[in-house]
Amino acid sequence: MNSIAMKALPIMFLLLSLTGCWDSRELTEFGFIMGISLDQTEEGSIEINAQSYSPTQTTGGMGGGEKQAYTNIKAINESVFDGVRDINRYLGRLPRWSHMRVILIGEEFAKEHDIGEILDFFNRNEDVRLTTLVIVTNGKAADYLTIKPFIEKTVSQQLQTIIESSTIYAGKTIKASMLDIDLQLKSKAKTALIPYFKIKEDQQKAPYSSGVAIISKGKMAELLEPSDVQEVLMLMNKFKSGIIEFPCLDEGSQDSSKMEALETSFIKTKITPKFTMKPPTIHMLTKIEGTIGELSCTTITNVGEEKKLEDHIKKIIEKKIESVIERMQEEKVDVLGMGNKLYQQDPALWKKWEKDWDDIFADIQFIIDVEVNIRSTGMPIGEKVTGE
Repeated sequence: MNSIAMKALPIMFLLLSLTGCWDSRELTEFGFIMGISLDQTEEGSIEINAQSYSPTQTTGGMGGGEKQAYTNIKAINESVFDGVRDINRYLGRLPRWSHMRVILIGEEFAKEHDIGEILDFFNRNEDVRLTTLVIVTNGKAADYLTIKPFIEKTVSQQLQTIIESSTIYAGKTIKASMLDIDLQLKSKAKTALIPYFKIKEDQQKAPYSSGVAIISKGKMAELLEPSDVQEVLMLMNKFKSGIIEFPCLDEGSQDSSKMEALETSFIKTKITPKFTMKPPTIHMLTKIEGTIGELSCTTITNVGEEKKLEDHIKKIIEKKIESVIERMQEEKVDVLGMGNKLYQQDPALWKKWEKDWDDIFADIQFIIDVEVNIRSTGMPIGEKVTGE
């Protein structure tokens, strides 16, 4: 008998130590936030719109009719924290932020408010994932949450997939998470890049990426058009893959508007700064490899013609890069993070130049070199399909 009691005693202690489910909550108590928008009202207050997932009931494998899978809740307050708390008043459930896909910020709001301070609430909220993507919108951000998605259940999910696919396959926008923006704004350059979106006004409204918003010292300072984004991504070594378009090489072509394309497979930029020179000099060498994607008026049948086309593409890209850098220097916006490189290379010199860095950056001499290697013409004989 004593033996049985001795064996049962540890089991009893284990049972007593179990915490049970006294603090458990059911899924029906939560409202899962998929996306949120931030806008400025005419009175200067903050308008917050939260998109909560609204699951539809299914029976026997059939859908739940035409009911949309989301609900948008609006709140107007003086701070993001107060506005987010007010969502409870309308939603009737405790907001859950762990599934949030995007934070949309209206362009006017981004120009008037410090983005770092606005994201402060989300950075402090332990439920929010730092991988949540941030977007600056043309016009009011709240309008994007009302768009009916094509494939995804909510437009918040669609915006996330647009950014991810555009970054990987098109090279015309950038993927910016809360963590990315926080690190960039706290760097020495204090400059961040955030994808910029517009709405296509067609039979069915559709959001699409349209360049990159430059955030300098917390606020939106400039907008990079999609045609300029590629060059910036190349210099930052963030160009995954995409198509580089260039005008025809054929001098005999009557149509100067014809464009040809190179599909990139490899892009790498080596930056060699020499800050002690007068003026400071930065050499940038960009190596590009790719396959011809389209030929409209150029023929490649031998090594000489291939080399001639490589030189043509090289000159076009060098000219574009020089143009983008010149624009950044005019605006005194250190998008490429040269200030960060100076701090890493010579902290003492950075401390001396920090107050006047905007003016110093504007006077830096950039030396641009591009190397292009066509790995394949994409055709057995490298000729265009149609003749002139």
